[in-house]
Amino acid sequence: MITMMKSEDFTVCRCENVTYSEILAEMDKGVNDSREMKLKTRAGMGFCNGRTCGHMINKITGDTEDESPVFIHLRAQPPIRTVSFEELSGGLLDDEKNIKP
Repeated sequence: MITMMKSEDFTVCRCENVTYSEILAEMDKGVNDSREMKLKTRAGMGFCNGRTCGHMINKITGDTEDESPVFIHLRAQPPIRTVSFEELSGGLLDDEKNIKP
């Protein structure tokens, strides 16, 4: 269940149910970049891997203005699922038929 602290509060990360007030609370505690925010609140770590909320988190933390070479934006990754060798090969092969005398 999502509990919002104020009526003007809203959900920033839908996958992990992180609200704007939670992000502001972490910033008050000293979190000052999007990477650290991701580690503290799990915003950007859900199913979409930050593709939905990553830009907003970068804007809230002010990371979009930082052009220093040590700055790392939130990285979005495509969802990954395992693929068996059978699926990659197109099916099972019958080894008996492929043996040459």
